[in-house]
Formats: sequence, C-alpha cells, structure tokens
Amino acid sequence: MERKHMGMNDILPLELIHRILLRVPAGDLFRLRFISKLWHSLISHPDFAESHYDLNSATSSHSHFFLLKDDTNAWCVQLDTLFDVAAAPTTHKEVSLPSREMPSFSCSLFRTMGSCRGFVLLDKKLDFLVIWNPLTGSSKTISYSHIKVPRYDLIRYGFGFDASRDDYLIVLSWHDDYNQHRLVCFSLRTNSWINLDASLPKYMSRWKYQLFGWFLHGAIHWLCYSRDYIDDGILIFDLKERSFSKISMPQQLVGDYPITFTLTILGGCLALYLYDHDNHKTEIWVMKEYKVPSSWILMYEIPYGNNVPICMSNGSDIIALNYTPRYYWLRFVKYNVSGELLNYSPRPLFESDYFYRSFCVYTESLFPFPGDNKDRDKKNKTGM
Repeated sequence: MERKHMGMNDILPLELIHRILLRVPAGDLFRLRFISKLWHSLISHPDFAESHYDLNSATSSHSHFFLLKDDTNAWCVQLDTLFDVAAAPTTHKEVSLPSREMPSFSCSLFRTMGSCRGFVLLDKKLDFLVIWNPLTGSSKTISYSHIKVPRYDLIRYGFGFDASRDDYLIVLSWHDDYNQHRLVCFSLRTNSWINLDASLPKYMSRWKYQLFGWFLHGAIHWLCYSRDYIDDGILIFDLKERSFSKISMPQQLVGDYPITFTLTILGGCLALYLYDHDNHKTEIWVMKEYKVPSSWILMYEIPYGNNVPICMSNGSDIIALNYTPRYYWLRFVKYNVSGELLNYSPRPLFESDYFYRSFCVYTESLFPFPGDNKDRDKKNKTGM
C-alpha cells in the first residue's frame, strides 16, 4: 500500500504554524508564500502582516538601514548581522530604486525623507514623491507640482500612519508668499491631497525646522531652531487629531549655541545628537519618557569622530554610522553607554557627503498599500 506523503500542514495544527511563521523574518516569509496555497493565504492576510510587524518592530535586531547609493540604486543593510564577518557579503544588499515609475525627463537624485511601517518615502526634485516597500517592491508615485513655495522657504516633509483611519499620510508644510503657514497632507487611502487648518504653537512659526520629521507615537516630530539660537521646542503634529503641539528640549541646550543638533529616534525614544568639532566627540541626548522634559539625559559621549546614531542594540549599546572625510567612506560602528568602541563592520561603504540626507532605518514589512487587499478580494470574487 502506497504511503501518503505527510506535509507540515498535516502534522502541525494551523495555529502552531501561524505562531512559527510570525517569528520568521519578513524577507523569508515573502518567499515562503509560494510553498502552498494555505501558506500564501495565511502570510498574505492583513491581520498576519500586522501581527508580524508588531512582533518584529519591538526589537532593533530586525531593523534595516536604507542608504541611497546613486540615482538608481540603494543599499539595504541588515543590522542584526552587521558585525558578523561571515555574513558580511549578504548583509549589504544592493536594490534598484523604483525609478521606472518616474517621468522620463526626471534625472535628479532621490532624497530619503523618512520611513513608516516598512515603507520608505523618497523625494525626487522634480516635484514627485515615491512611497516604496523595498521588500515587496510595491511603490506609488505622487505629484506635488501644484504646490508653489517661495524661493526663501523650503517644504518640510512628514510621513506617518494614522491608525484611527488605517491610513498612511504624507504631510507637507511651508510658508506662502504672504508668510502664512500652509499645511497639506496626502492620504493613501483616498488617493488625494487634503488642505489642513492647524495653527502652529505660539512663537513656533518664527523658527526654521529640519526638512523631514520623525514618526513616533502617532505623530510627526520636527526639531525647531534658528541659525544661531536653539529654541526650546520640538514641533509635533498629531495625525489623528490633525493638530500641533510641542515638546521642550533639554534646558542645558537652550540658548545661543554654535553647534547644529539633529533629531532622531533611538530605542523608541526621541533623541538629539550633535558633533562637537572642538572636542572631536558626538553627544547624544535621549528623552527616556515621551513628552516628559525632565527625562532628557545625556546618554552617550563618543570621542571618535563624526558619528550618526542609527539604532539601539542589546538595550543600551548604540549602532552608528561613522564618516571619515579623508577616505570618503562610511563604516558602521557599535559603542556601549560609556562611549567605548565595541565593534565595527568589516565592510566599509564608499560614499560621499550625500549620505547625510539620504538614509533611514526601517523594519521590513509585508504591508500592502491601503485598498490593495480589497481590490484583490474583489478580483477573486468576480473571477477576474
């Protein structure tokens, strides 16, 4: 009698398979969809994508570093195997940018303007934005050529997710010819631009703020400053309430200051970093409790050149990108809380100064664009 071949689906209950797959990296899951119809249905389900992302985004070991290489390619670096010599060749993956969707006359460089839930926001200097999932390859091109900005001002960008509406939003902010603050957002769910009426906090409108904001706790955050004075505000835009507020900076940093700060996110917390040229060190301040100004602490002082913090590792260690101008290379490094060098990547990236505005950290995800699942289900029902 011929013995029937037993597959995993016949041996293990579906619930256990589900729990196992939740712990598989997103990149492997994307390939495992084709194992069987059952696995494809399970992995492609929106609820599974949500559960998988929630589980994996809670730890920095699943983080990826995205760095533009040129106008057609980028590096995607897997941070959990970054310092493994044996894994070095596979850690750095070169990917092609979604330039095929751009107009044929578009020849300017991309800029990275942020990331959210596995999607990366790219800006093309000819009035186009691209939202792209590097894992799935899904992308969407959005024109904002209708927005006219005076020469003396610049557009500030924000990219985030409004959980209350299950919608991804691109927020653009600028001042018009009459110095009036303007605010619009693009909704991926409705595929349309929306004019917003949200007033800036008092005194905040006179400050410049960095061009792209950071998404955290349902809001976008920009650091506000002038050329030679550090204000006490980090500007916040709540995507659910569609309103502005602000967070105070460390009091030790408020006032006249010749050093430029940069806002980032480390270990799920707001952080500020600066490079002190006089003392050749990088300072990193971290807000340990969200919206609690007294929780700001000077957490790291790294005495080894120009370091851009990327993410936390093992709870308190920090992974940074070290830039050596003399050789024009970038190297990943790891420091402990005492500023001691623990490790460095075996493979440097040879790049130029352009990297300062061309990178982000993201967690791979299987998320589709809003509406994609409904369209797919509709096609399945109609047999199209």
